[in-house]
Amino acid sequence: METGRMLKRTVGLLGLALLAMGLILTTGCIRRTATITSDPPHAKVWVNNVYRGETPIEIPYNWNWYYDIRLEKPGYQRMDMRERFYARNIHKIPLDLAAEVSPVRSREAQWRHYSLVPEPEL
Repeated sequence: METGRMLKRTVGLLGLALLAMGLILTTGCIRRTATITSDPPHAKVWVNNVYRGETPIEIPYNWNWYYDIRLEKPGYQRMDMRERFYARNIHKIPLDLAAEVSPVRSREAQWRHYSLVPEPEL
């Protein structure tokens, strides 16, 4: 009789563990992206010294972190800047934990626009 009760309890705990794992695997996440645009468009973009493409471009980022951004385009002066992306209040600790485990995906998007300066004529 005791063995049957232990078996039921073990199966119950195993089922609960599998259910919890399934819920964790099907949770949403916070997708953080920054869109970088420029005037004129099609400037080459480096983020932390890694070439990412041409403007307009969307890149993933970690909130509350610094990024070194460089833009280059022939005929224009190179632009170097350091940007910091801040999280919205709902995506700050400890609220971000609820957003991470929520079954609904959360999106956070930020934009940066840069105007390139033409090279001086000699």
